[in-house]
Amino acid sequence: MKVLIVDDNTKIMAIAEVHLKKEGLEVLCVEDGKSALESARQEKPDLILLDVDMPDMSGFEVCQILKDDAELVMIPVVFLTAADDNKSRVRGLDLGAVDYVTKPFDSFELRARVRAALRTKQLQDQLATMNLELEERVDQRTEEIKQLLEQKDAFVNQLSHDLKTPLTPLVALLPMVAERTEDVESKKMLDLIMNNVDYMRNLTERTLQLAQLNSPEVSLRVEKVDLASEIRNTIESLSSVFKENGIEIVNNTTTPLDIEADRMLIKELIHNLVSNTIKYTNGDGVVTFESFLKDDNVEISIKDTGIGMTIEQQKRIFEEFYKADDSRTDRSSTGLGLTICKRIVENHGGSIRAESQGSGHGTSVHFTLPIRQSEK
Repeated sequence: MKVLIVDDNTKIMAIAEVHLKKEGLEVLCVEDGKSALESARQEKPDLILLDVDMPDMSGFEVCQILKDDAELVMIPVVFLTAADDNKSRVRGLDLGAVDYVTKPFDSFELRARVRAALRTKQLQDQLATMNLELEERVDQRTEEIKQLLEQKDAFVNQLSHDLKTPLTPLVALLPMVAERTEDVESKKMLDLIMNNVDYMRNLTERTLQLAQLNSPEVSLRVEKVDLASEIRNTIESLSSVFKENGIEIVNNTTTPLDIEADRMLIKELIHNLVSNTIKYTNGDGVVTFESFLKDDNVEISIKDTGIGMTIEQQKRIFEEFYKADDSRTDRSSTGLGLTICKRIVENHGGSIRAESQGSGHGTSVHFTLPIRQSEK
C-alpha cells in the first residue's frame, strides 16, 4: 500500500519514511501543502501522514481541500502534531482526520497508528467494492424485472385482444338463444353461461384497459377539468343507488377545482372510487367527499363508514387482481378497479392511498393530482 508523508522538516520525514518502509509500504515524501495536493491527485495514496505546521499552506488547509474533493475525500489523513498541542489534534479530527501522531514520535506508535488507519482504509475499500457490486447486481435485476414486466404487459395485452374476439359473438348470440329456448332448465343453464360470459368480457376489457394504462406510450387527452363538477355529476348519476342502499352523501367539494387532465379517465377514476364506497358501505352509512389544496396539488378524500380494511388489505388493495376475502366470489369484481385508479392517478403525476382503522371502521381513499399537467 502507498503512504504519502507531508512535512517541511526533512529529518522527521526521513525517519518516518524508514519506519514505514519496514512495514512493507511504498512511501512518497513531499515538503509542502501544494505538492501534497498534487501528489494526492496523481498518486491516489492509501494514507496521508500530514504535518500541521507548514509554511504557505497549513495541514488544516490541505485536509480541508482533500475532504472537499470527491475523488480524494476517502483518503484517510493522520496528522503529525506537537505533543502538547491538544487544540490542533481536536481541530484535525473535526476536519475529518482519522488519527494523529505526536512529535517527536515513537517509531512503534507511528507504525501501529499507520497500520490501524490502513486497516480502516482496506475495510472502506472493500465496502466500496461490495457496494459497487451490489449496485451492479441491483441494476441487473432491475433490468430483468423491467423486461419481465414488459413481457407480462405484452402478454396480457395480446391475451385480452385474443379473448375479446370470440367473446363478442357469445355476448351477442347467447341472449338470442335464451329467448328462443322454452325449456326452464335450459334457460337456467343459459343464464349461468351468460353471467360467466359477461364476467369474462368485463375482465377482458378491464385487463386490456390496464395494459394500455401501463404502456409507456400511453397519451393523455389533456383539457381543463373541474374535479368538483365531476364529483357532483357522479353523485347525481348514482343517486338512486345511494338511496336504495340507504347511504347518505356529504359533499364538501362544492368549490371549483380546476385541473388539467384527461376528462374521460378522471370520470372513470371518480366513478370507480364512488362505486367502491357503495359496494362496501353498510346500510344507513355515510360517504363524505372533501377537497384540499396543497401547494400545486389538489387532494380529494372519499371517506365511507363501511366495512373497513385490515392492515394486510390496505397494503395490497391497489395490486392487480387483488380481491379482499369477502369479494373473491363476487362476479361483479375483477380485482382491477383500484389498480386502474392507481394507474390513472399516477399517469397524471399524482398519488393515491387508502386508509382504515380496521375492519368495521370505514375506509378513506385519498388521491392527489397536480393542478397543472406536466408535459409527457
